[in-house]
Amino acid sequence: MGTCCCCTYIKDVKSRPLDPSDVLQQVEIIQKNPRGRFTAESVAENGFPPTFLRRKWNLYMETPRHYQLHEAPGLNSSLRSQLPDLKILSKTVVVGKWYCPFMFVKELGGLKLKQQMKNSMFYEMTLEQRWDKVFECDNVGNSMKMVSVDVFVNNEEACVNGKEAMCEWGHVDDGVIWFRSSTEGDKGEEQSGRLLGLSKLIMDRIKWEEQRVGFSVDEIKGQVKVKRTEKFDGKEWSKFSCYVLVERFVLKRVDGTVLLTLDFKHTNQIRCKWE
Repeated sequence: MGTCCCCTYIKDVKSRPLDPSDVLQQVEIIQKNPRGRFTAESVAENGFPPTFLRRKWNLYMETPRHYQLHEAPGLNSSLRSQLPDLKILSKTVVVGKWYCPFMFVKELGGLKLKQQMKNSMFYEMTLEQRWDKVFECDNVGNSMKMVSVDVFVNNEEACVNGKEAMCEWGHVDDGVIWFRSSTEGDKGEEQSGRLLGLSKLIMDRIKWEEQRVGFSVDEIKGQVKVKRTEKFDGKEWSKFSCYVLVERFVLKRVDGTVLLTLDFKHTNQIRCKWE
């Protein structure tokens, strides 16, 4: 607040980086009438929206020339619970779709914030399901009636720009969780090997989505053992295959290029196939 000629006025503070946890940066948009007239109020009792939001203003919509946003309905819980058809192994099913504003994504490689906003103001996030083969064997001599599966499966796998990476779930740096190269750098060095940073809010949502279907996100537990015995009740078989359900989060720029893939292998969802 300031004072001029015995009158008080609101003086905007200097712009600073977005902090979703700062209540002073949070405002509520209020629609004044159906014709598109809006105003805003600060969520904090002692806060004020910036000047351009304090006054009544109109909202206009237009389609950008260099990119187009499509419908993003969020998670389809019903489709997710059905699981993909094991008969069509090449099929990947999209069970969720969202858009993430650019300020929640930290791209490296010398990309400035202004250029990032120009290149990709929004990022598309999808959740996909598929079956991955973790074990197979042939029926040697056509005499086998039982098959024992005993393999280790990576609990979680990530790639940033096609490069293998690992997520530092347990380390939050200024509200950001980083993906680091799995082959370069030392964890003791703060900046070494960093590839991509996502807001903790996004990572918490990813973690919550996986935990609600029984997956335990654990940075330390890199592999899970799949051990089981399967018995064949038919007459003949030539090949046995064991599959694990994989849920993959895919983050894309608006130009369609893939920035991140993050796989979670659900070893509580195992399917076997006799041929």
